[in-house]
Amino acid sequence: MSALASLQQRFLEGLLSGGETAAGDIRGTPHFLVEQRLAVYANAYRRRLVEALASVFERCACLIGEEAFDALALAYVEAHPPLDRSLGRYGIDFPEWLRARGPEWATAAGVATIDGALRRAFDAADAPPVDRAALLALPVAAWAGLRFDWVPALATGRVEATAIERWRQPEHGGDEAADATMTAIAFWRRDGQTFFRSMAASEALLLARLRGGATLAEACADELSPIPLDVAVPALLSWIDDGWVAGLAADTVAA
Repeated sequence: MSALASLQQRFLEGLLSGGETAAGDIRGTPHFLVEQRLAVYANAYRRRLVEALASVFERCACLIGEEAFDALALAYVEAHPPLDRSLGRYGIDFPEWLRARGPEWATAAGVATIDGALRRAFDAADAPPVDRAALLALPVAAWAGLRFDWVPALATGRVEATAIERWRQPEHGGDEAADATMTAIAFWRRDGQTFFRSMAASEALLLARLRGGATLAEACADELSPIPLDVAVPALLSWIDDGWVAGLAADTVAA
């Protein structure tokens, strides 16, 4: 390790631990002690991470209030130093950390889950979606063997049912433990805008199977939980209309 890299490592450890790891590398004065100088950097470093969390989890902060969120974010920062050079990926597990604090935080954790997933959808790589015409142009006989490619921005998760309404109107607050029933939800981006919506259990199951590599026929005919075509086909058409599907492939169709 070079001398500069070693110095940077000691300084970072001093910021994270709050100890005296970097004290020997800092020059103090009678009016501005080494400890004071290091504290300035340490506090600024933590504040920057708190601000990064507040930027990503904006509606969660609005829901619980700026002061409460600030205290929670600082506690998270103290326990979770960043492991990535990009602040955009910091705090990915903040919703689960919040959820683990107790059932009274469940709705706020759900709102934070939506916040974080929408930010990741916004930052995801681009991929042009196929349109409905691409599917309808295929012979009906080819549909059963279809496999799908998905746009990188598409993601799924589960959030507390109450969190969806609280995300839309976080300023209204409310009973944080009102309804902890978990609801399947999808996140995506199209034309520069991010979206999310809840999914029925059958739709979420179908999507999971298809994203796992199953053909349309395999996903529908699963012995344990079959999915009827009158559920699968409308769901598939809606996904294509919303821009979730990046490609179609089947044995009888050119990839």
